[in-house]
Amino acid sequence: MIYDCIIIGAGASGLFCAASMPRPVSGLILEKTGRPGTKLLMSGSGHCNVTHSGSIKDFLKCYGENGTKIRKCLYSHNNRELISFLESMGVKTVVREDGKVFPASMSAKDILEALLDASRKNGFTIEYERPASHMKKIPGGWSVRAGNSTFTGKCLIIASGGCSYPSTGSDGSMFPVMERDLDLRHTQLKPALVPVKVASYPYGELSGISFANACVSIWENEKRLAMETGGLLLTHGDLSGPAVLNISKYASPGRILVINYLHPADFRHVLDRLNSAVKGNSSDITNIAAEEFSLPKRFCRMMTERCGPSLKKLAALLTGDTFEISSTEGFGRAMTTCGGIELSQIDTSSMEAKGLPGLMIIGEALDIDAVTGGYSLQFAYSSACAACDSVMKKLDP
Repeated sequence: MIYDCIIIGAGASGLFCAASMPRPVSGLILEKTGRPGTKLLMSGSGHCNVTHSGSIKDFLKCYGENGTKIRKCLYSHNNRELISFLESMGVKTVVREDGKVFPASMSAKDILEALLDASRKNGFTIEYERPASHMKKIPGGWSVRAGNSTFTGKCLIIASGGCSYPSTGSDGSMFPVMERDLDLRHTQLKPALVPVKVASYPYGELSGISFANACVSIWENEKRLAMETGGLLLTHGDLSGPAVLNISKYASPGRILVINYLHPADFRHVLDRLNSAVKGNSSDITNIAAEEFSLPKRFCRMMTERCGPSLKKLAALLTGDTFEISSTEGFGRAMTTCGGIELSQIDTSSMEAKGLPGLMIIGEALDIDAVTGGYSLQFAYSSACAACDSVMKKLDP
């Protein structure tokens, strides 16, 4: 059988693609694991932050330096379209105060089931336990070797993901296959949106304490590489929360991580407030700092133990706590992958690989990663829809 379209990967981008076809086709999804959408079910702690409600023009900066390269793709299939698409399948959405969009049920399972149902209606079947191992351009289409079988399609869409959460099947194994069979290069692959470990981490006993608006920066040779403000979470063994996750791709061993727990206040402002607060106050410095800055007492007690009675040292720690980065938690806990197929090889308006007609690459397999907030799933959808458009042009010229 010659399929109209073969999709490699039954993750978010692959299912978005199958579910978004403008008309039914003869379609096949090859999935290397035994079930679909595993990472989708994990997204947003199972609640699935599917996109953001802000202006699509503001999305570009959320993808870093490559954001402008996917402008056409995002603008053509934007967040409003994604929300409408979900609701057309019966998945109502809600917008949180911070602009993040979730299914009203707060269950990723509802989105997965809707995508699977729409994919079936569009003519797609899923073959499980079918890891693609070889791909080849043939007259009129593409052949894919998966397991003990070879499949043929007029169009081929690679939606194999990156390297994050490898236990879900997104283990990076398709990158060497694409390089060998398609001569497609990939950039360096690094964990992103991942907790960061630092040397001499002092907060193991304070696991669970968080800060709503910390400022976290990463430095090398006294040069700031990245800075992010937002939530910070102390865990039993590492630093997490959006402010850390969003710059974690810069967290190489030996680099320096600096935290201002009281952003936007600086050292001088905090020191002045401490000096004023201790005058005529018989409480110890732990209680004074906790009350003055609305901080947890356990945290303030540890800070005063670290700096002693010096108010200058306490102000310095609160606004510039400095650690040497030892590692990240790696791909095993990374929400996404920094790096992927080089965008210079892709027409990012159609997602077609240059010089390889009928072959599209979408989602996390590309050199695109985003900050937290639903932007990764938005790109999965936008790139999937762009690939669908390309398929239709080939099938219905």
